[in-house]
Amino acid sequence: MTKEKPDDIMAVPEKDKKTFRMGLILFTVYIIGYFLFTIAGTFNKNILMTRVLGLNVGIVGGMLIIVSAIIIAVYYNWYAGQVETGVN
Repeated sequence: MTKEKPDDIMAVPEKDKKTFRMGLILFTVYIIGYFLFTIAGTFNKNILMTRVLGLNVGIVGGMLIIVSAIIIAVYYNWYAGQVETGVN
């Protein structure tokens, strides 16, 4: 049983740092959008009751939150693939 020295610990590759940083940025953007939507619904319910294209803003906003999560996930997957292959 050997004890690892700090010199033996493997450094994190640059590509992992880049993908982690991008994931953190995208997650933060999503959390801010979700937070604003939730705060709007909590403190000003009349905003969410406003009609847009025959639907209320609450439904449209909720669908936008879901669609934005899917878009962010697809973009992150593409970005991570580009970093992994060395294109980016």
